[in-house]
Formats: sequence, structure tokens, C-alpha cells
Amino acid sequence: MNRSLCHSSTSMLLLLALVWMSPTVPTTHAEVPDGFTPLFNGTDLTGWKGLVGNPKSRAAMSADELAAAQKTADQRMRAHWSVVDGVLQFDGQGDSLCTAKDYGDFEMYVDWKILEGGDSGIYLRGSPQVQIWDTEYPDYFRHGAENGSGSLWNNKDNPRFPLVKADKPVGQWNTFFIRMVGERATIKLNGQLVADNVVLENLWDRDLPIYPRGQIELQNHGNTLYFRNLYIREIPASEANEILASESAEKFETVFNGRDFTGWSGALENAEIVDGAILWKQGKAGVIHTDKQYTDFVARVEFKLPPAGNNGLALRYSGKGTAHQGGLELQVLDSEHPKYAKLDPRQYHGSAYGLVPAHRGYLRPTGQWNFQQVTMRGSNLKVELNGTTILDADLSEVKESKDGPVNPNALRKTGHFGFGGHSDPVAFRNVSIRELPGEPASPPTRETAISPTDGPIELFNGRNLEGFYPWLRDSQYADPKKIFTVSDGLLRISGDGYGGLITNERYRDYHLVLEFKWGEKTWGDREDRARDSGLLVHAWGPDGGFWNTWPASIEAQIIEGGVGDILVLSGEDPETGQAYPVSLTVEVGKDRDGEKVWQKGAERVTLSRGRINWFDRDEDWADKVDFRGKHDVESPFGEWTRMEVIADGGHLLYKVNGVVVNEGFEASPDAGRLVLQTEQAEMFVRKFELWPLGEAPATDADAASEPAEAPAAE
Repeated sequence: MNRSLCHSSTSMLLLLALVWMSPTVPTTHAEVPDGFTPLFNGTDLTGWKGLVGNPKSRAAMSADELAAAQKTADQRMRAHWSVVDGVLQFDGQGDSLCTAKDYGDFEMYVDWKILEGGDSGIYLRGSPQVQIWDTEYPDYFRHGAENGSGSLWNNKDNPRFPLVKADKPVGQWNTFFIRMVGERATIKLNGQLVADNVVLENLWDRDLPIYPRGQIELQNHGNTLYFRNLYIREIPASEANEILASESAEKFETVFNGRDFTGWSGALENAEIVDGAILWKQGKAGVIHTDKQYTDFVARVEFKLPPAGNNGLALRYSGKGTAHQGGLELQVLDSEHPKYAKLDPRQYHGSAYGLVPAHRGYLRPTGQWNFQQVTMRGSNLKVELNGTTILDADLSEVKESKDGPVNPNALRKTGHFGFGGHSDPVAFRNVSIRELPGEPASPPTRETAISPTDGPIELFNGRNLEGFYPWLRDSQYADPKKIFTVSDGLLRISGDGYGGLITNERYRDYHLVLEFKWGEKTWGDREDRARDSGLLVHAWGPDGGFWNTWPASIEAQIIEGGVGDILVLSGEDPETGQAYPVSLTVEVGKDRDGEKVWQKGAERVTLSRGRINWFDRDEDWADKVDFRGKHDVESPFGEWTRMEVIADGGHLLYKVNGVVVNEGFEASPDAGRLVLQTEQAEMFVRKFELWPLGEAPATDADAASEPAEAPAAE
């Protein structure tokens, strides 16, 4: 989740950082926090109302219909919500409780308490929801309650489970801190970060971003609920811009110095610099642009519109003609002014001019500074306005413009960045650009990863999927097919798709034990092929960074006939193209067919991609279901196989049923998340745990006994 700071106040950022990172923020608030306003006065329901429909259905009502529905909802609300000893209490009947006021960008505190089997949530801008539930209630395990409260429960394409489980036991008070800027929510539960700048999706209309303003709701789910200490602070536009600019600021280069036009060319006589901003002169037109040209990039700019103001961003501009003739123009426009009531939808603010319409309703009032980020990678264009994505399109799919054929310059692969004046005094400041893909990413420090020290860490607890989240190629963070389920103490991976079950935490220096067996079912393009899965270690970077399916990682292969192969999976950010490198040094020999195979003592080769077969993999291996090689050490179909991965710093050792089958050195990264793959084959897991180095039991009773060794190089 990368954003940047261009020209912003260092003191403001420092203050924001101190407020955000301070460990002394209390978990309950006997007094109103500085700058906050009470949402609940502790004595009655002043400032609250009953629930009427949802944002979409309310918008479709006439004023009279809405007023009548609200009167009925308020009566119902008062019958089931009450104030008892300074606490908001809900009797488990009726509907949600809603703020009378709508909010845009804000920070809020709220204390909440539930009873056994409790289930609730907090709607932000009328949209669900920050989840609240009994995380120990077995009936909710099928929904992932074991991962904790604070998730953005209705997300599909963005993270939906919390980073950590931070709930207190049922019956005790918990505290949320929630910050909403644009479409992104950051949430702390009891002082622990559980959602980090995550997009909250619009459940009511999946094709639209979340609404720019809306009510806050305390959700009814048929349970007795308790809330107290509700405080809110509205974030002004200037501060919201600071927050948006602060993300990944170090990756952006300032391209306008705020003093003169050094580094710029074009119709410079038609603009002037006022208070550190480029201000277009009234009645003047033309394009001003950077001397430098850019191919793939992220650009950031703040702009301010006068009433009916019109301008544009020139992207990959050739240097000749108007912004939309000489390149791609991104419209900058006071879209809601009556003057523009009858434009083509592809002409409103944020639109790829004449080509693709942007979502409307996210501009700030004229006279205020807006923050906009534009990402261009290949033919893909993404526009984020004041923290909300208003356009995300592949320009290569556009077949015609509003004026006829698509101008070839709109699909230029490189060009200048600039502004296209249309005779109105539109202002621009804090202009910066990040070229893509940029330098390869650096993995997080291994010191932040967890190492088992006082006995085993049971990654799979035999009851639920606590500590994991799914990521699937087709549905991302949602698992609609229930590929990953738990029953009778076993984790079932149905295999119906590609992706993985990923640990929330990062790990290092461990002896991993995984016990698995194949199921009968195979799917799709691998229905008649060898049953296939895998264990990924040292995973890092974006989910889907490799093949849009798995994170960058090192794989301990699980496939019929190839259990224990090493695969090195370097990845990249799907949006920016930034590399997430992975490397491993292996002693490599060649088999009869010239394939790389682990051979103890052979020449060491460092790989950033590719496979190293386990030492005795059948040279006649065939990708067909039920394949079994002449020397396979994995258990026969239907029996349990024990796989071990010993990660000691950068040293990796793979064992299958007690046999050392593969080895690597100088792993980079040497810590990371763990992933159980799904690759179109059913698989069951009964044990998935980490032991301190040197302390894992040698084998279980049903695992094969004596280890063997790979042949040494000659």
C-alpha cells in the first residue's frame, strides 16, 4: 500500500506520526480525547437515528418517502436501543443504530462489548463493515471468526481478515480506533494494528468505490450489544492530503520546485507561480510539460479548481499539439458546475478524456486543494482522487473515443508529463513522480519474524483456520468455494482453484513439520495430471506476486513423484511491476535428461528462478494422476506423508518421511510467511507446526523410519 509525500509540512507529518505511533493511547477514554467530539452523550439517544435501507436504496427515495421511513425507523430504534448506566445497550431485536450526521474522512474511538455468540460490526459511511464477533464461537469458524475482530468483512478483492487477533475475552470491553481517509481504513483493536490502510469495498454496488460520505452504524445481528465512549474527529482536507502524500514518500521525486519552471517547457508564458503553485493565467491555453519523458510511472499532484474550472493532465505527451491530441489527457474539471451538465460522461473529472469515464462525486468543493495520484503502467491507467479510486482501465481495450477513432497518441508508450490549460485559473502544486518499476524491493528485516523458542508453534490448531487468510487467483481474499475448511481435526484443501492459505505472521529459524495425504478429487486443467500442491516458505511481497497466484517465495514441492523438489519463485508487484527477488544457492547436478537435480557436494549455483529436483526423482516422471516413481520416498496414495523443512538462517534442508531429499544455502529472504498451496488437487493436513531448531521429534509412529542420504557428487 504505497503512497508518497511531495512538498508537505515536516512538522505536520511528525505530529501525525507521534499521534499514530504513540503507545500511551488509552484503550478506554474517561475523557474526550483532544480534538474529538462525543458521538454519544452518555444519557440519551440524541444524535442517533434508526436504520432506513442502505445508501443505494435511500438515494432512490423521494424526500417525503425518506422522511416517512425515517420516522418509522426512529420509533423502532427507540424500542430496542437504550442507555443504561452511561452505556448504549441493544436488546438483540430491531435494526442498527445510525448517526444522524454523515461523515467523510474521520478518526473515531469506540468501546464495545459482546456476549457469548455475539456478532456485530461498525458500518463506515453506511457500508459494511468493521467486524465484531465472538472469536471462540465454533458456529462462526466457517466464516473465519477465529482470526479476530476488526476485519473488513465484506471485502473480496482487498484484505478482509485482521493482521492479528487482538480481541479480549467475551464479556470484556474492547476498543477500536478507526481512521478512514478516502476509501481506505486503518484500524487498531485494543492498541494493536489489525487493518493497515485497506480499501473498504462497496457491498451495495461492487462496480463503485465506497461513498464519499455517509452515516456510521452500529450493526444489529440479533445479539445483545454494548457500546460506550464513542468519539469522532473529522479530518480536514489539508490533513487528509498530508496523510495520502506520506505513504512511500521516499520513492517519489519532486518535478516542480515551487519557485520557477526549471525542468519544464512549453507554453510557460501562460502560467505563473503563486505561493509555490503553478497558476494558469485567465484566458490562456496551451500545454506546459516536463523536459524529461516517462514510460511507466506514478504521478502525484495537488490541484485547486475555481468555479467551472477546466484543465487537464498531459500524460505521455509528445510535446506537440493539445494535451489530448499529443498524448493522453486526464480531465481536470469542476464536474458539478451547471455549465457542464450535459457533457459526455468521458469528459468529467478524472476521465481519460473522451475514452473512459471516471466515477463522479469525489471532488472537494471548489477552492479546496484536491490530492490526485495517477498510475500508468503499459496500457493500464489508474486514477485515485482524494484517496478513492475513480478510474481503473486498460486503454488497449478502448475501441472508440467520443469523437470517433482512438487517437494513436493516447496509446503512446512514453512521453512528457504536464498540464493542459483551458483558459481558467486552475492551480497545481506538490508535483512528484515515481518511475516504475524502480529498484527491487528489500525484504523486511528478519528480526521482525517469529522463531519458536519454548516448544512448538501449532500453525494449524485442528479446530479452525486461526492465523491464516486465503488468497486465490480467481477470488483473491474471498473463498466462495470453501477450498479451505476444517472438519474432524483435519484441514481439507479441496483443490478447486489456484492460490494458497497464508499465515498472518512471518517466521524464521525453525524445524517445520507438515503431515499430509492426498484426497481423491482433482479439478479443471489438472483433472488427469499428477496431484499437485506445495508448501511455500520465506514468502514475502504482494499476494499474487508470482504468476498472479502466490507471493514470491521458495517452494517445497508437493506433487506425486516430486515431493521435496525446490522451486525458486521470484515475484513482482502486480500493480507497479517492482521486483520482489528471491534467490537460493544449491549444489546442482544433472540427471539423464539434463534436468537440474540436487547432488551433495556438486558445484554450487545461485538461482533466482527455477526448479531443483529432489535427488532421486524418477527420470521417467510423467505428469499423470497416480504417478509413482521407482524410488519415491513419499507415502503411497491414501497414506500420510511427513514433510520437514529445516530453516536455519539462510540454510534450508528438506526431508520427506525422514529422508533428506534436498538442500539449499544463502536463501534470500531468509524469513517470511508460510503458504499451503491449492493447485487443483484435494489434500488433507493433520499437522502443521514449527519446532525450535534441534528439538523436533525424529518421526511419528506412522512415518517411515531410517533416513537415507543423497549420493555425493563424483
